[in-house]
Amino acid sequence: MKLKVFKLLLFSSFVLICCICAFFFGFLVSEDNMRGHSKIRSLLKGSEIDDDIVMTSIFTELEAVSVSIPINRAGEGGAMTSFKNELVVITHEGRIFLVNESGFKETAILAPDNGFGAYKKAALSDKFKDLTHVFTWFRYNDILYYFENDHDYLVLSYTEWLADDECYGTAIARLKLPANTNSLLDVKIEPTDWDIVYRTQPCLNLKSEYRAMEGHMAGGRMALYSGHKIVLGNGDYHWDGVYAPESYAQVKDNDYGKVLEIDLDSGTSKHLSLGNRNMQGVMVDDLGQIWVAEHGVRGGDELNLIENNQNYGWPNETLGTTYDNQPWPMSSSYGRHEEYVAPAYAWIPSIAVSGITQINDFHPAWDGDLLVSTLRTQKIFRIRIKGKRVLFAEPIDVGERVRYVHQHNDGKIVLWTDSKKVQFIAPADNQNIKDVLEDFCTEQKLDNSQKHKFLSSVNRCMECHEFNNYNHEKAPGLEGIYNRGIATTGYKNYSQGLHSKGGKWTRENLKAYLKDPQAFAPGTSMPDQGLEDSEALKSLIDFLEKLK
Repeated sequence: MKLKVFKLLLFSSFVLICCICAFFFGFLVSEDNMRGHSKIRSLLKGSEIDDDIVMTSIFTELEAVSVSIPINRAGEGGAMTSFKNELVVITHEGRIFLVNESGFKETAILAPDNGFGAYKKAALSDKFKDLTHVFTWFRYNDILYYFENDHDYLVLSYTEWLADDECYGTAIARLKLPANTNSLLDVKIEPTDWDIVYRTQPCLNLKSEYRAMEGHMAGGRMALYSGHKIVLGNGDYHWDGVYAPESYAQVKDNDYGKVLEIDLDSGTSKHLSLGNRNMQGVMVDDLGQIWVAEHGVRGGDELNLIENNQNYGWPNETLGTTYDNQPWPMSSSYGRHEEYVAPAYAWIPSIAVSGITQINDFHPAWDGDLLVSTLRTQKIFRIRIKGKRVLFAEPIDVGERVRYVHQHNDGKIVLWTDSKKVQFIAPADNQNIKDVLEDFCTEQKLDNSQKHKFLSSVNRCMECHEFNNYNHEKAPGLEGIYNRGIATTGYKNYSQGLHSKGGKWTRENLKAYLKDPQAFAPGTSMPDQGLEDSEALKSLIDFLEKLK
């Protein structure tokens, strides 16, 4: 009797486990369908890889592969550089990875000690325990590779806590790689192998106002300037006279709120500009011009062209306000930028700018443009510069908080996101819609008159719609519309008439809607297309049915 009960319990447990597994697998499948990403495929590959990401731009569609990187300590930040054919990623916690579209490998290169452990210990001491500490903002800020005089070098910038002096600032460290290094996987580096070539001055005390140390305001981004010289955008760490007792960006005898030129050989520096706030992106373009992407306060994120010995106004002038929507108390003007060097471009409301780079040999319509990444809006902005003037700033949806943007040596654009993903972006290899239409006309054996009427109807559709199934911003994408549920794409402005219609886009529903949109769904924004010709209407529906 006991044996039978035991067998019954064992069988019941097995059934229960199978049900749970089936539910879990079904959950993954449903998640995969909802997100349009192949999560199941990624699990089978044994690596967190997405290869179905599509983005749209005016001149070209983009496709991306995304690779996830493991992180141990909570926080955001990090940066990328290219060493020969290897993409190098440093996380906010200082771990250095090589990443490609197939996955990642962690190197044995240990970053110099930034004093994080000592700072956490100090924060718990009687002296500092009553201050507000945010450890997630303590981070490594940027990484650079350069080659000079037959030697390879890596350069790091990071926020550093000096335990003996109980203060902090930005440090620049350089590593001379062993001769004939072909891969960073071949070297093992200890924290003490790095040379500290520069520390910003003065060393800052912990603040009793607001938060003790605000590493997210460090800036710390770098760009190779010439030979062994770099440009450093050093933020003010929120020492602005409002969130700290003093303001440093307008004071010439310190390094905060400044763009610096640093000689990595001699350790000497000079200020190129002052009056800057928090530069999350720094680059030198093909003409040798220095551009920085700079956080404003609430509103007024800036793209600044840095010219020698110029003053960019912070905190005496800004296009932003306080975070409670009041005029910035130290500003000499309200909502204007007239007394100091104005930005080349500003974003209002704020987009939370992050990285910046220049694009070359990527796509004929993009080459020479700047790319600025953003956190808040989860976009990248493609910026066309003519001289010192911005012609346009095209937003491109990414759907992730983008921390850093970089162009790898193979020409691909690479993004580093706050969800700890590396996205490799290339122009999409799509068949031209004109070729698709021409093939359809040939297949349907349309004569010249029928072809003309059909193409005219398609052109009217293309005034609003795109023939894909991922761009639904302006109007629903038409790829796969046949037998799709009515009003079920990601388009946000469906009329109530279409929402309440229900059903699917069958041939009968498509015909009725295209012939008389208002009769089919009263209140729809779809204009009457004047499709009176029955043959043209039939050809258009045939095309939509095949468009999968």
